[in-house]
Amino acid sequence: MTMKPRYWRLILVILSAAYLVPEAIFNAQLVSLIGLGTPKPEQLEHLEIYGRTVSGIGVTLLLADLLPALFYRTVLRGVLTISVVALLAWPTVFFGQKYLVEKLLVQPSTPEQRQFATLSAALRDALAANAVEISGLSYDPNELQSSENLTFLALFGGMTYADHNLADNLEQYKEKIIGNFVQKRAYAQFEQNYQDFGQLYKELSGYYQQYADGSNRYNQALADIPQREQQYWQQVEQEVNSGWAQYQQAQKAQIAKAEARAQKYGPKIYDYFEAVGKCRERYDKSSERERRNQCITRLDARYKTEVSKAGFGYIEPDYWLIVEDVSTSENILTSIIGGVLTGGIYTGMQAISAATGGDGGFKDKRYKYTDDPEFYRNRFLALPKFQQLFTEQTGYPMGISELNEFRLHSHTQALLRQKLGAKGLPLANDWQISDRPGFYRAVAVKVKQDADKQWQSEMAKRGLQLPINLSWPQFQLHPSVQAKIANRMGDLYVDNIRADWSEANFKRYVVEPNIQKRTEQYIAMLKDAEQEFADGGKYAEHGKQALRSVIIPPISMSLSLFLLCMTIIKLPLKVAQLFGKAQPSGQANDAHNGNANTTAGNSNKTSNGRKKQLALLLKVLPLLLLIALPPLLVSNRYTEQSDSPVNYFLGKVEQSGNIFMSYALRWTLHVQPLLHPLGLAFEQHTHLYKNFAPAAHVMAEWDITRQLLDDSDVRHAAEQIVKQQANLTIDCNVDNATIRIMNIGPRFSQGMRLTPGNYDIQVSAPGYQTYRRWHTVRAGNQQLSIMLTPQG
Repeated sequence: MTMKPRYWRLILVILSAAYLVPEAIFNAQLVSLIGLGTPKPEQLEHLEIYGRTVSGIGVTLLLADLLPALFYRTVLRGVLTISVVALLAWPTVFFGQKYLVEKLLVQPSTPEQRQFATLSAALRDALAANAVEISGLSYDPNELQSSENLTFLALFGGMTYADHNLADNLEQYKEKIIGNFVQKRAYAQFEQNYQDFGQLYKELSGYYQQYADGSNRYNQALADIPQREQQYWQQVEQEVNSGWAQYQQAQKAQIAKAEARAQKYGPKIYDYFEAVGKCRERYDKSSERERRNQCITRLDARYKTEVSKAGFGYIEPDYWLIVEDVSTSENILTSIIGGVLTGGIYTGMQAISAATGGDGGFKDKRYKYTDDPEFYRNRFLALPKFQQLFTEQTGYPMGISELNEFRLHSHTQALLRQKLGAKGLPLANDWQISDRPGFYRAVAVKVKQDADKQWQSEMAKRGLQLPINLSWPQFQLHPSVQAKIANRMGDLYVDNIRADWSEANFKRYVVEPNIQKRTEQYIAMLKDAEQEFADGGKYAEHGKQALRSVIIPPISMSLSLFLLCMTIIKLPLKVAQLFGKAQPSGQANDAHNGNANTTAGNSNKTSNGRKKQLALLLKVLPLLLLIALPPLLVSNRYTEQSDSPVNYFLGKVEQSGNIFMSYALRWTLHVQPLLHPLGLAFEQHTHLYKNFAPAAHVMAEWDITRQLLDDSDVRHAAEQIVKQQANLTIDCNVDNATIRIMNIGPRFSQGMRLTPGNYDIQVSAPGYQTYRRWHTVRAGNQQLSIMLTPQG
């Protein structure tokens, strides 16, 4: 027989020895966890993922060791062989073992089996909590942590599950057993729970301190509104003064532009009027009127061309004339002088003009022109188009000379609203600078909006929705905080819990109601019809979980123990093989050996056959001894007496037609206590199981087994759980009281169906103080009793 190369035999020995550590740890953790009662889901998930991982490694090493030497002739071939085996074996074992258990044992289970598994798990947990005594059973609750006790309790659920008459025998004791169990467990965990509750108080106190600091900052922000209003008003004054300075600068620039045009076009306009005057003087006779008009027309055309270059289009020449009022006395004096100088002719002509509808020679206005640049500057400034251009550029008309007039101008108001709005202070569209109270209100709104936004942002960071200025009791009782407490306390949570309750109040308002609630839940499960444990029923998933907790531990524990023991027994043999020499293949049957005769060959064949039988016996003997000797040589107080309850349950397993399962349980009861301390010691020094927790969580997320098991009955059960509703009934000490649920639309009616959650309930009646408080309504039939207080 060809053996593997020595270095590969050494590697496999080392890997097998290393495998003992995680397998022994799993074995010990399984016993410790299940032996203390039904574990929490997250604990069971950690144990399950760890166990499946280790099992995959164990099977990989087993298969790699069984392969012949052919696969290990070279280093490369050996590495590839182990890699391929690992890629095939580990996923198959990791996913397959759970799939098979679920498909073959859990999913096909009947409602009766699930209900009875629930009772078996409850009885095991009650025994672990010392809440029940079984006659003839040498169970010592004071040695709960002993390996023998933990092994017994871990297997006890499976043993009781085998006796289907147990349900009838325990019917009259169910309530007492469950009540004692729940009470024992609750008080056994009281110190730890109250310690956790104290930690919750510290954390909640810290949160309230932060909340109170935020409230103080909010209140201070509102108290500082007058100061903030003054700061904003200073910005208003700064904007007005800055705008006034810019307006004055723009007006100076406009005057400068008018000055420049006056300097350029003033002389040309003056020359125009001078030239027109000369035309009139040169052609003053009536016969020369035509020539005079032609002369003036040429001058008008030249004027139009020149004045249009100023950028304001055509401007009538009369616009540039100086208009003066002529007084009546001046008109009379002029008439007298004219009459004297003309010998009365001028006076006569005045009379004729007046008689024919004329002005009689009397003028109200006198027109003249000038070459003064200042005059032309002012006339340019007065041009409507020049004024319009300034208004378009600045938004203001020319000529505002007082700051107060500028301050009250409508464009100033619009600019202030726009600029303050850009700085985060919105003002009403009709706000005026004279409306200081309206400005104060706008600032107050702005400050409050900013404070509210900051408050909401801080609350969002903490996942809360709290109003401002709650007292410590109000803070604790707010639904948002209650939800946080409920998430932290889990099943221990009670409505309107106070984190500052004393130990006595914690016991009275938390522990005792939870004892009653859990007892009622257990009894309800055990009393309800079996149909509730069917797929889609109220207790289907709970029944499956109970079934897993009673049938999987015996199977897993037995297999784990078997692998451990086999590895421990095989290791010395493997070590011994390291010092043996490999025999060349075919040496015994060399066809070219001419010296061998037929008789010698037959003798060699007989000898080789006996050696093979002896080798096979040596390999099988340790396995047989391992299976047979522990129940005979290792003592166990639970199986010592033939009439003990343990032997009774083992007999029930055997009577159910599974003699092999009965013997496996008995064998485990004797062997497990010997190896349990070994696994605990490994974990104490390596912390392998504890440090595996993050990886277990990640592996559980991508566990494809969940998808493989997601068949129609599982989906239906999940849908039923999601669809669970609450039926709410409210009792009041006052007849005809008005009951309203403020945060929903439908009117309240007794037995009203609601989705589980938080509800703002108000109860009022004439002559009584109105009651209003948030309540958490859970699934199922919920009843609230509300007492109204008479008004003083």
